[in-house]
Amino acid sequence: ILSGGLSKWCGAGGWRLGLFIFPKRLRWLQEAMAAVATETFTSTSAPIQYAAVTAFEEGPEIEEYLVHSRRILKALGGLLASRFREASADCLDPAGGFYLFPDFSPLRERFTNRGLETSVDICARLLEDTGVAVLPGAAFGRSPEELFLRAAYVDFDGEAALAASREIPAGEPLPSGFISTHCGRVLRAVDLICDWVGA
Repeated sequence: ILSGGLSKWCGAGGWRLGLFIFPKRLRWLQEAMAAVATETFTSTSAPIQYAAVTAFEEGPEIEEYLVHSRRILKALGGLLASRFREASADCLDPAGGFYLFPDFSPLRERFTNRGLETSVDICARLLEDTGVAVLPGAAFGRSPEELFLRAAYVDFDGEAALAASREIPAGEPLPSGFISTHCGRVLRAVDLICDWVGA
């Protein structure tokens, strides 16, 4: 069984459309899951359905979009992961998608001194103090005492960033300043997190 979704595969944050592909021998399971899904999920909006049709038909337009979208998200994700590491979090560079999962356990004593014992505590106080929302690692199966946070990095004007990326040959890296120019809100949010952690 293969599962996927439009938002992550296409780097299109917020465009929620999931899919499953079943082998023929599991048709019975596919039908059972479809029955449950019809009672659980709402309809996908028409714009998302049209976008999905375009994406799954393949062709030069979607391929060109994917090259530029992936290039932007890779550069942005790498820069943000680096900033988290500079703030003493353990954070891997993302291999895809548009999420980071920094671990602030190296700063446990600092958080404990502020009365913050869990990832849930940290997220609540971070939102209150900075206005930046992230999710606790506990929402993703981690123990609440582990200090993982999940940060999405799609709060930027994707249309403008894609247009600017198309002006740069696909084989070349994005120039310095591209991310700060086109993804400034995300950078400011991560800077607010890192400054708050360091305070």
